[in-house]
Amino acid sequence: MVKKKLYIFIGSAFATSLIYLMVAAKPISPEFTLKTLWTLNLDDTSPRTAQSETIKEAPIPFVLGNLYGYISPDGALIDKRSLQQNHLISITPKLVSVINPIPDTITIESPASHTAILVKDASGYPFLVQDRIFLIGKDQDSISFISDSGTVRWNYCVSSPITALACNVGNILIGTLDGNLYLLNSEGELIYTFQPGGSRLSIILGVALASDSSKIALISGIDKQRFILLGKAGQTYKVIHHQFLNTDYRRQVIIKFAQNNQYVLFEGKANLSVFDGLKKRMYEIPIDKPIQAIEAIEKTNKVFVMAGAENQKQLIALSLPNKKLLTSSFVSPESFIYSYADQLILGSGSVITSFIVEK
Repeated sequence: MVKKKLYIFIGSAFATSLIYLMVAAKPISPEFTLKTLWTLNLDDTSPRTAQSETIKEAPIPFVLGNLYGYISPDGALIDKRSLQQNHLISITPKLVSVINPIPDTITIESPASHTAILVKDASGYPFLVQDRIFLIGKDQDSISFISDSGTVRWNYCVSSPITALACNVGNILIGTLDGNLYLLNSEGELIYTFQPGGSRLSIILGVALASDSSKIALISGIDKQRFILLGKAGQTYKVIHHQFLNTDYRRQVIIKFAQNNQYVLFEGKANLSVFDGLKKRMYEIPIDKPIQAIEAIEKTNKVFVMAGAENQKQLIALSLPNKKLLTSSFVSPESFIYSYADQLILGSGSVITSFIVEK
């Protein structure tokens, strides 16, 4: 689980021209167009570059194969570095940390600052969220918050290994192997706990936390698996919706909120499941390949799904709750998608392309 969280993006290359011909600047429906904004080839010996100090907006992080770094929102390369095969990486627009599999000192860097944060005698692995630094304990049964000076500000231990994590500005949501859910505030204090039960094994396989903490979504259990949506009720939470699923995942499940927390999106057996919290209705969108990533475009009902196995990939555009706008297939062993304002960033091999999502 920790390794999966650390590898925020998993990045040979597919032809940019192919993607352009299939989706770029071409009206897919009266309500949807993708228009190429910029393209960057990381193998280019003389790419357009920019200094982080001159960028007013947050940079775009990337990891593709053994390369990682940052790009400006207009497609200029800010930083590009190489990643050793056995190293782990956690990266956000504001922080990055590359570590050995068994670190003793963790170094956290910022694209906007030349001063690194050192966490000495580290007994765990970094989990970075925007500009915040968390440390998952080496036995995966604790989480610590690290200050800007590299010291532990608070530490919270849970009952068994952590299997799922979500975080927003004010709260941290934790799911564990023994089926417990913990909601902590920014000071590491427990403010809510929940045991979903209802399955032979109660493991928490995926969690999502609304941006304002008004809702909690989770996938739990083995034999049978359940989807549960909790809503805030005073100082606690109550179950808004729950249902058993036909899945049998034995790994972490992708689940997230979209469109101002109205929808919950998660992996189904051969589909993307979309639950509308207002209408209390579940939609199933057929997707015939394993889902690798889900990205929602901010303040719209547009969602992009990357699906595939091995080299065979698909980029799928959706209009929530259940309308398919585009399915584009390509060949690529390494790829990622990332949403940035009204941009969809698509990377594969050494090529990264930004598309403007237009109504």
